[in-house]
Amino acid sequence: GSIDPKAAAPYACSGLTTYSALKKAGSAIQRSEILIIGAGGLGLMCVQLLQLMGGKGAIIVDIDAKKRQAAIEAGARAALDGNAADLRAQIQSTLGGGAQVVIDLVGSAATASLAVDSLAKGGKYILVGLFGGSIDIPLPIIPLRVLTIAGSFVGNLAELTELLELAKSKGLPSFPTTSCSLHEANDNLRQLSEGKIIGRAVMIP
Repeated sequence: GSIDPKAAAPYACSGLTTYSALKKAGSAIQRSEILIIGAGGLGLMCVQLLQLMGGKGAIIVDIDAKKRQAAIEAGARAALDGNAADLRAQIQSTLGGGAQVVIDLVGSAATASLAVDSLAKGGKYILVGLFGGSIDIPLPIIPLRVLTIAGSFVGNLAELTELLELAKSKGLPSFPTTSCSLHEANDNLRQLSEGKIIGRAVMIP
């Protein structure tokens, strides 16, 4: 429709993926701040969509200082260093306890362990990232702490339609994008693999 294609492109990628994950969190996003692991293109979009959806707020974790700063600029209340020795204590202190919702946009063994450890009783862990690995969870803690573990993979056409209508009705937030032409694609992919892209790169024919 009337949305600039450069602005709309990330909504069909990181937008749909994080919108679908946030929907799986349900009304919990309005009741308490959530923990987001990863401040890449998905994480920055997740922070902004949370605001459009009436969420209470977000704390974000990332190992890259530039991405943590971008998360603050996107609207996160706090951005914590994923390499901090006392990270779990920082999360508890910043949230004032455990998280009701953790959205893991990395999906490694380390982030999954962090996510489960950071949940409050009755909390929900939503795994989106596909980095890989495995996690060893003592089974009794799941019923004893009444935890929910859910996977979320991209989204569907109905959710994309909802997302674009939400963006049109409430205004597109300022999302960091880097534009490039098709002949610059290899250079941009290299920067992406090196973790140098903040937000999303949009190739324009």
